Amino acid sequence: MEKIYRDVSELEKTIREISDYKYALDESAIVAITNQKGIIQHVNDNFCKISKYSREELIGQDHRILNSGYHEKEFISELWATIANGKIWRGEIKNRAKDGIDYWVDTTIVPFLNEQGKPYQYVSIRSDITHRKKSEEVLKSTIKKISDYEYALDESAIVAITDQKGIILHVNTNFCKISKYSWEELIGQDHRIVNSGHHPKGFFKELWRTITNGEVWNGEVKNRAKDGSYYWVNTTIVPFLNADGKPYQYVSIRSEITERKRNEEELQKTIKEISDYKYALDESAIVAITDQKGIITHVNDNFCKISRFSREELLGQDHRIINSGYHSKDFMKELWRTIAKGKVWNGELKNKAKDGTYYWVDTTIVPFLNEKGKPFQYVAIRSDITERKNNEEELQKSIKEISDYKYALDESSIVAITDQKGVITHVNDNFCKISKFSREELIGQDHRIINSGFHSIDFMKELWQTIANGKVWKGEIKNKAKDGSYYWVDTTIVPFLNEQGKPFQYIAIRSDITERKKGEQELLVNSRVLENQNRQLVDFCNIVSHNLRGPLMNINALVDFISETNDEAERKEFLKAISKVSNHLNEVFEELIETVQVRQDTEIGLDEILLQHVVDKVLQGFEAQIKQSNAVIEVDFSKAPVVYYPQKYMDSMMMNLISNAFKYKSPNRDLVLKIKTEIQKGNIVLSVTDNGSGIDLEKHKNNLFKIRQTFHDHPEAKGFGLFMTKTQVESMGGSMWVESTLDKGSTFFIEIKK
Repeated sequence: MEKIYRDVSELEKTIREISDYKYALDESAIVAITNQKGIIQHVNDNFCKISKYSREELIGQDHRILNSGYHEKEFISELWATIANGKIWRGEIKNRAKDGIDYWVDTTIVPFLNEQGKPYQYVSIRSDITHRKKSEEVLKSTIKKISDYEYALDESAIVAITDQKGIILHVNTNFCKISKYSWEELIGQDHRIVNSGHHPKGFFKELWRTITNGEVWNGEVKNRAKDGSYYWVNTTIVPFLNADGKPYQYVSIRSEITERKRNEEELQKTIKEISDYKYALDESAIVAITDQKGIITHVNDNFCKISRFSREELLGQDHRIINSGYHSKDFMKELWRTIAKGKVWNGELKNKAKDGTYYWVDTTIVPFLNEKGKPFQYVAIRSDITERKNNEEELQKSIKEISDYKYALDESSIVAITDQKGVITHVNDNFCKISKFSREELIGQDHRIINSGFHSIDFMKELWQTIANGKVWKGEIKNKAKDGSYYWVDTTIVPFLNEQGKPFQYIAIRSDITERKKGEQELLVNSRVLENQNRQLVDFCNIVSHNLRGPLMNINALVDFISETNDEAERKEFLKAISKVSNHLNEVFEELIETVQVRQDTEIGLDEILLQHVVDKVLQGFEAQIKQSNAVIEVDFSKAPVVYYPQKYMDSMMMNLISNAFKYKSPNRDLVLKIKTEIQKGNIVLSVTDNGSGIDLEKHKNNLFKIRQTFHDHPEAKGFGLFMTKTQVESMGGSMWVESTLDKGSTFFIEIKK
């Protein structure tokens, strides 16, 4: 019976909580329910209020009644495609009220599914973000979500603990990382080990006076790392007091602000680390508690400090004691209306201190509800934003409300939890969405299910070695979705440790950086293309200068001869000579044009090429030479039988290399030609080896791949084939080189980027 009673009590408690959530949702959000065709069946008061339509005007309509015309058809189509497939849609929508005024709402549309898994209705939950959208030029960035676990604080901040004498008892990994000292080098030292010499003695005297008096010290400190480099940290030192009220240890929590200090014209403030403990909140924030009538029942030291009233002067008063007169009556009425309904109020307030000075606070007022759902007290948590408000023209970012609930993290990030063996025990919707696997397909698997094959074994070993040692791992990973598409995620893997200090599970928090990686890759490719084109331009100018100067000078000399002679026979001979030079010059021009075409053809497509087919096709043209010379052809493409390359380039390259092998074969032995592929450093290397005449590399190494350079007395030698082959290879981002010994043979290598 006792168990049944407990179960019933738990059930009643759950029902009460659900009712509270529904009430809170209905009071705090803009809610509408439609059927599967989008016909509105229900709207709450907030919906009517913001749209300025009555409930009767809205029921039976679809959301086109609010269409502002701002969004493209594709936007709406994608929205409907998402929810019609039973998926939640989130986004920001610009609507138009009945009076023609546009407003923005942050929208979540949740499909409710029938037994066949098809949506039968949609519930849309919205919040008014009109003011935020209007202020978007000023508000450029948001605060990263901060975990409320002590371990997460330790990982995200630079933490040190000292005894009452300042001797270091503990530092976390971030402290070691930024100071470049090892843990062993720091323990037992005091903070003079990182003293930069920047601050005067009075600065540290004031610091020590503050914390030895049991007060929290906040400030910015410039330190010096082991390697001599300097870094700035925003520092909060919290003294922990013994039973006698004396500090027995100090906990310092720091965040690096080096970049902010270097760019102080733009960055005027830093984000203070938020502690989950009540003590840390009380020390770091301005806190007041009032009863349901607004009478102050508690204030913390920070409240007294900023208001300049003593605790005794504040208790029993209401907040009119610090009213600056800046805000309108309607502003204050709306504040009270909100919290009296049990809703959280967020906003910025201008207050007046006891000495008549003004200060601004970013304020969150949280009502606490009794069993009847009515507020019995209010907790106001504030942070001083006076500096930010005074310099608002220069500041480009503001603080977004920080929720420490798991749901907020789950909605904003790609989250997975695994056991100590890496077996997935939990994934959130974002993980399923980006990986295109269902939750059922993922649970029980390890992360090899999304392994893209991009990262090396050593990369994954280092990852596992890091987290298995209880350390946080951060990096960028390329994964493969179920449909074969690839995506990049910026990943933080946090190990959770058991009592023995061993990981029992890992939480991986990711964010999608696919677009950023694509942009980086495009930038890299464009940079390489530009660099290559600049180099090719210089080469081409040299080629033109080298290869056209001689024929043109020859023509000029012949023209002079013609103008100087009166002998008709001589004139005809000179004209024949000019014709030969002209034909030669035309050949040079044709070769240069072909070179330019290769170098300009940056958009040439890639073909899937079976190398054996290319070789077979080329060798068909050499059947007679093969028989006449008893040539032996050995082909081995087992390491890479297929390449992705422009077909016309591969045909041309293979023809040039094979024809050269026959053209320059040794007269003293039968030709042996070996063609094969290998994998080197992740790329394909095609090699063509012959036992022919070879090349004197000591003599010709600087001219080997230049246009119209020949190395043997052969009637068909033009000195264009190797030049064109190398040009084609480099246009595809590869490289070409040769190993050769005179009278023993040559091997030409072509690197093909995978």
